[in-house]
Amino acid sequence: MIDILKVILPTFSVILLGYFFGKTKRPDMTAVVELVFYLGLPAIAFTSVIDKSIVLLDATKMWISALMVMLGCGLTAWIVFKALRQQHSGLYLPILIMNTVNIPFPIIYLVYGNEGLFAATLFYIPNMLFLYTIGISIVSGKSWKNSIKEVLKVPALYGAVAGLIVNFSHITVPELIVKPLSFIGLMVIPLVLIILGVNLSTVKLNSLPTTLLASFLRVGVGLMLGLLAVNLFHLTGVLRAVVILDAAMPAAANTAMMATKYKNEAELVSSVVFVTTIASLIIIPLLLAMLA
Repeated sequence: MIDILKVILPTFSVILLGYFFGKTKRPDMTAVVELVFYLGLPAIAFTSVIDKSIVLLDATKMWISALMVMLGCGLTAWIVFKALRQQHSGLYLPILIMNTVNIPFPIIYLVYGNEGLFAATLFYIPNMLFLYTIGISIVSGKSWKNSIKEVLKVPALYGAVAGLIVNFSHITVPELIVKPLSFIGLMVIPLVLIILGVNLSTVKLNSLPTTLLASFLRVGVGLMLGLLAVNLFHLTGVLRAVVILDAAMPAAANTAMMATKYKNEAELVSSVVFVTTIASLIIIPLLLAMLA
């Protein structure tokens, strides 16, 4: 347990620093977000896959597992809301889309090293694609054809695809390129945690019963689907651990920003992000202990 706390506490300490920074200074984080979005994430997406031994079958299992968790959570939410006669649209977003960067990247890296970060990057790809296609369609009411334009604006996608092409083609990338990109990638982990903390500092809880229900649908149902996926696809080792951890992650902070942008249940979505993130303080150590 002490070893687990050594991993968890640094991560959430940085989030807490970001939270208090946001509360006291109310900073405009736009430039920091763009720095991570346009430089940090594509750099880490590229460098984390270029030199790893990729078994295409395993990568495909990771991608299908991610889709299975997201679609399964969405379908369960639809059934539950129908049974309760509740009408929602924006609330589906934090149930479908888990946080696959801010929290899991640093924790998985600290526990499983570069191999874990590589697996987490694989899981992140379909999550990101889903968020910027179907996710935007759900929260904005736009067609998926219009939403696909948003995907083409995500630099991390190009970084991951370029890394996969280099890997599968057995191309050796010069150290002159790899080292600067690796150095840039180092900034991602602390900055995404600070950004998450600042975002959480602006959240106000809204409609607690609905928030708690949606939070369970994201984390509880997500965990069950993650366990089902790793057994269904016979995933083992680090791949198994990453799928289980990612499946039980809190709602992605980006979902609150998107709900606010499109004025669709923004307060409820932000409440779910906040509650699931706080709950992860307990859930993640338990999962790490189980997976040890």
